[in-house]
Amino acid sequence: MSRSEPPISPAPQPENPRDPELQRRLLIMSTLMMAVASIFWGGIYFIFNETLAAIIPWTYAVISFLCLLLLRRQNLNWLLRESQLFMSLILPFLLMWELGGFVNSSAVVIWSLTCPLGAIVFVGRKAAIAWFIAFVGLILIGAAIGYPSTSSTSALPPALIVTLFVMNLSGVSIVAFVLLSHFVQQKDVALGLLAVERERSESLIRNMLPSSISERLKQEQKPIADRIEGVTILFADIVGFTSYAMQRSPEEIVTLLDNIFSKMDEISDAYGLEKIKTIGDAYMVCGGLDGNPGRAALATAGFAVDSMQYLKELSKTSGLPLDLRIGLNSGPVVAGVIGQSKYSYDIWGDAVNVAARLQQNADPGSILISGETCDLVSSDYDVQPLGEMTLKGHSPVATFALGVRRKT
Repeated sequence: MSRSEPPISPAPQPENPRDPELQRRLLIMSTLMMAVASIFWGGIYFIFNETLAAIIPWTYAVISFLCLLLLRRQNLNWLLRESQLFMSLILPFLLMWELGGFVNSSAVVIWSLTCPLGAIVFVGRKAAIAWFIAFVGLILIGAAIGYPSTSSTSALPPALIVTLFVMNLSGVSIVAFVLLSHFVQQKDVALGLLAVERERSESLIRNMLPSSISERLKQEQKPIADRIEGVTILFADIVGFTSYAMQRSPEEIVTLLDNIFSKMDEISDAYGLEKIKTIGDAYMVCGGLDGNPGRAALATAGFAVDSMQYLKELSKTSGLPLDLRIGLNSGPVVAGVIGQSKYSYDIWGDAVNVAARLQQNADPGSILISGETCDLVSSDYDVQPLGEMTLKGHSPVATFALGVRRKT
C-alpha cells in the first residue's frame, strides 16, 4: 500500500564509527603522546647511565616523528598504523631484556599491551586477536628466559625502579582508558545509528502499511493474506487533469498532483481510512479493514463528500477546470502484502472491480455508489436512486448518487 509519506528531514548524523578521518586523527594524537613520553623515559634511563635502554624509547620517538612527517606529505596512514603497532609490541620487550627482567625494568613490558588495544581501535577485532596472542607470547618468552628478579646489573636505584613501576602502570592505564573509551564511543555511536535507522524503517513501514500488517511483517510472517468482509472501496479520478498536464511543465504537474493527493491523504487520515495506492491521477482508498462495515462505509462516504468539496473549491480559487468522479462499493475482499524488495499492500476481489467500474461510469462532480454501500450509508446521507447500470465485464448493478450528509 502506498500511503502518503511525510517529508523526512535528515536527522543529524553522528560521526561514522569507522570514519577513516576520525581514526586518522586519533592515531596521530596517540602517536604524539607516546613519542613525547618515550623521549621522557629515555632521558631518565640516560641520566642513570642506562644508555642502551635510553636508545630504545628514543628510537621509537624518532621513527614515530619520521612517520608523522611522511604522513603529512603522502597518504601513508597504513605505514604509521602498522609501525606503531609493531614498535609498541616489540620495543618494551627489548627494553625489559636490556634492563634485566620484569622487576628491574619496572614491568615496562606492560606497554606492549597498547599494541592489541590499539589494533582493536585502528584495525579491527580479528587483527587485535593476533596482536594479543603475540603479546602473550612475548610475556611467556620473558618468563621462560628466567630473568633474575633483583639482580643488580641495572644501574637504576631501587627507589627509581619503584617510581617507574608506578609510572609504567599509570601510563599504560591512561592509554588503555583512552583507547577503550574511544572504542566504547564507537560502539555507542554505531548502536545509536542503528536505533535511528530502525526507527526510520519502522516509521516508513507504519506509513506504508496498516499497523496490524506492519507488526506481522516485522515478525516475518509470510504470506500475509486475509479475507475481510464488509470493506468499502473508493476510487476517485481527477477529471480534466490529462488536458491540464498536456499544457504544463513536469514541475507544475507534479506539484499540483502532490497538493491534491496530500490534501486527500489528510482527509483519509481524519476518517481513519487506509490509502491503498495512487495510479496516475487516480486515488484508491478503503475502510473496514478493522472489521466494522457500517462505520467504514460512513467514513468512506464522508471522505468522498469532503474530497469532492475540496476539489470544487480548488477549481474555483485556482481557475483550473478540474473535478472528481468517484465510485464506491462495499463487499468482501482479499487483502495482502506482495513483493520482496518493495512491499505493496493491496486488495482484490469483485467488490474492488465494481468500485473501479462505478468510478469510470460516474459523471464529473458526482459520487456513484452501489446498492451494498447505499444500505450502509442511507441512514446518514442523502442518496438518489439511478437504477441498474451495466458495468463492463459485470452483471447489472443497482446504483445511487451520494449526496450530502443529513443534518442531525
